[in-house]
Amino acid sequence: MKPTTTSAFVLSLDFELFWGVYESRGSEYYPAIENVFKVVPNLLGLFEKYGISCTWATVGALCLEDFEAFERYKPKNLPRYVNKSLSPYEDVSNIASLNKKLLFAPELVNQILRTPRQEIGAHTFSHFYTLEPGASIEDFRSDLEANLSVAEAYGIGLQSLVFPRNQFNSDYLAVCSSAGFRSYRGNPGHWAYKIAIDSKINIFRRAFRLIDAYFPLSGNLTHSMKLRKEHGIYDVPASLFFRAFNKRLKFLEYLKIKRMKFCMTSAAKKGRLCHFWWHPHNFAFNLEDNLAQIEELLEHFKMLEEKYGMKSMNMSGLASMQEKIND
Repeated sequence: MKPTTTSAFVLSLDFELFWGVYESRGSEYYPAIENVFKVVPNLLGLFEKYGISCTWATVGALCLEDFEAFERYKPKNLPRYVNKSLSPYEDVSNIASLNKKLLFAPELVNQILRTPRQEIGAHTFSHFYTLEPGASIEDFRSDLEANLSVAEAYGIGLQSLVFPRNQFNSDYLAVCSSAGFRSYRGNPGHWAYKIAIDSKINIFRRAFRLIDAYFPLSGNLTHSMKLRKEHGIYDVPASLFFRAFNKRLKFLEYLKIKRMKFCMTSAAKKGRLCHFWWHPHNFAFNLEDNLAQIEELLEHFKMLEEKYGMKSMNMSGLASMQEKIND
């Protein structure tokens, strides 16, 4: 059957190591972070095998070699959150004593760069939270400049950005656009995925999101291929968070995959966008089960690609296509 629609399958990963969990996880989670050094090569192998594009939204700090480099590149203006525990700069001496594998992974960054169809995107330099009390646009700008400096050392021109914790703040978009970014990952439009800081996500919404991962309460969560543009930067909205394999919910795992395939198929048939995301450290435990599920989804994509002409695209690729359409 000849392709009848143009649709997109987008993957974006929040690649952050310790920098993304320093205030929320203790030493019991360190093995998961260290296992990212196994997760990333396995994911890259699958992406290359199936011809999959992916945006790796990478915390700038983890691209560095060591803590000495971190001190050189860190932002001139540090975050001034009211809750000081959210800032890694408030606990530098303790962080500096940690195993380097928890903090830095330049070898993984280089492996991503060597793999076809992969994009290194930005996840800010130090996992900056734009919605937290005390956060400011100027401090965000300083953090982003540090991130851009690290990328420049790799010869990377950053074009896509993912706001940490998906704390999207439209007031910050002009800063992103002026820094050369063309796309960011927005949140689904459904009420359950409305922008909020963690403390304001109530139990009902959390429960809804959990159930929605297995049963499509929110519908297919696909999006129009005509991207919304604000302050010169395109919104590439997310569809679903890929929840890691859960042994306690093993009897429901097939429903999770069925739900994700439903999103993919709906997008392919209707000429829409399907966008999944997760963190590499989510796959650190039960790695084989997680990889098997990802491969099942990638095999499903190949079927949709052949049958409906669905395309695998990273975030910057989708923004480039949108610009060509608009020209």
